[in-house]
Amino acid sequence: MWREITNLWQSVRDPEYAHLLMESLPLYGLAFGVTLLVIAFVMNESKSRLLALGIIFVSCASVWPYLDFRLKATPRILATSAVEYGPIIQKQTQLRQDTAWAYYSMAAVTLIAMIMSRSRRACWGILIVLIGSVLLFWLSIWLHKKECEVYHPNIKRYELSR
Repeated sequence: MWREITNLWQSVRDPEYAHLLMESLPLYGLAFGVTLLVIAFVMNESKSRLLALGIIFVSCASVWPYLDFRLKATPRILATSAVEYGPIIQKQTQLRQDTAWAYYSMAAVTLIAMIMSRSRRACWGILIVLIGSVLLFWLSIWLHKKECEVYHPNIKRYELSR
């Protein structure tokens, strides 16, 4: 049992596995955060709104360590994949890097909304976070779909050239 726990701990710290664990965190975190934010807003529950904003913030901020792990894992991923998939994998990694600004911006907007949660204009901050989070959720779905097309054999849309 102890050996399994230490193996699991080593796997979680391994960039190849850690980036897979963290890849869907923005997607599911945003979905949960937006749902909780809508419920808290309708019920006029300030503590739940803060919790929802915190979940959205953490979900968006998780893109930074995810990209760090992904960049560390890319050489090994390329080495263990078919050579023809190399450019597709690199293109997907670049797409993830190019869209990271949206998550960082949303994290900043959410942090500002958390800070101004006690002010009279808190509703505007919540509304901006809600709209931005829904849009970012759809971006996350699209990015996840692209990720699945590259890495999962049952979903791959790319044919190997022979």
